[in-house]
Amino acid sequence: MDQFELYLQYQKELIISKLKVIEQFQKGGRAKLKKRTSKIEIAHNVLNGAGKPLHVTEIVKLAKQIYDVQLDRDSIVSAILKKVKAGKTFIRTAPNTFALKAYTPGKGGRHDN
Repeated sequence: MDQFELYLQYQKELIISKLKVIEQFQKGGRAKLKKRTSKIEIAHNVLNGAGKPLHVTEIVKLAKQIYDVQLDRDSIVSAILKKVKAGKTFIRTAPNTFALKAYTPGKGGRHDN
């Protein structure tokens, strides 16, 4: 894409966003911002959906398939280990393999959030 096409694409996306806000106000509601899903929440949802312990490689692979998000392997291990050490949410079942302390049925896919 050349510079002009990029500019036009930017303007188009900007106008679409503005129209969405206008439509929300016309419906009488405030514009709702989409809540972003954190990477640790994605890992939690992936593990919950699996219903069993997973190696970090599998967590990263499923996050890409389900959420179309590329998790950094080292970062997600670090984040999960912080939760493990704090005794929150996750447990470590083997080297670089994690599970949830408690699973929630029906939660885990992209559309379950």
